[in-house]
Amino acid sequence: MADLLRIYETLVALILDNRFHPTHTIRKLTNMASTIFFPKKATPHEVLERQARRYPEMDLTAVEAMSALLRVAAQILNMTDEQLSRQKTSRGKLSVLFHINKDPGRPATPSELADAIGVTRATITGLLDGLERDGMVKREAGRDARSIDVHMTPKGKKFIEDILPDRYRRVRALMKGLSDDERRALQRLVSKVELGLPSYAGK
Repeated sequence: MADLLRIYETLVALILDNRFHPTHTIRKLTNMASTIFFPKKATPHEVLERQARRYPEMDLTAVEAMSALLRVAAQILNMTDEQLSRQKTSRGKLSVLFHINKDPGRPATPSELADAIGVTRATITGLLDGLERDGMVKREAGRDARSIDVHMTPKGKKFIEDILPDRYRRVRALMKGLSDDERRALQRLVSKVELGLPSYAGK
């Protein structure tokens, strides 16, 4: 169930950003270590009806709505992984570069990056190690002896400028079937669903 919650939260992150930046979703995903699998086809209504008769706790329409969210989210995540693999990067690395690129004139700190993309300090160190080996970022001593500043290199800047237009085109294509009004309505609906996350998580 924890994996399902992470998928759901990922889709919420995608939809709630009214600019539909895929990198916002990537930020939510960097702490997910493996590909998520979920059925590509909806479970037939009659099958769920039988389940509802067996389990009185089951709200049929709630299960169908959540399953639709999870099914689309799982396919988005798997496709994103495949696309980024072809571009010789990962969700985590791209998320780091995207965050630094928000204000390229200002260096970021490892702790700031970890908080921004939702990973541990150990994970951000590994991501920065890989990006530094790739020549995308460089780490330098900060203003005091214990701080470290992370800068994006010219190679990193070129990479992010080359890759982001493709990401944005893909998100535009994903959402092209919805009008602006429908997208806003979808955001409002998912915002309401988001209010139920603490109860779903058992908090």
